[in-house]
Amino acid sequence: MEVKIDKFGRILIPKKVREELGLKAGQRLELSCVSDTEIIYLAAADVATPDDIEVTDFGLPVIHNGNNEEGEFDNAAFMKETRQAYLDKKMGWNE
Repeated sequence: MEVKIDKFGRILIPKKVREELGLKAGQRLELSCVSDTEIIYLAAADVATPDDIEVTDFGLPVIHNGNNEEGEFDNAAFMKETRQAYLDKKMGWNE
């Protein structure tokens, strides 16, 4: 399929291709090129989706970047424990 670069350097990904690949408006793509050739590759960027984001009990977002295997660091639990320790100290409960 052939596309044309406009005067601003943009290209339009045809609707059929966007639908086949599940690409959405505003989605980030990674562009890479092969040295010394005219070959350009586009790939979906590795970005967080709404399913990757958890809002903690105290309202801060935590972005998960993969499955939390046993033994891996749990960011959400760490943030909850740290916040609770901070509040306990402020209230004088852990002295």
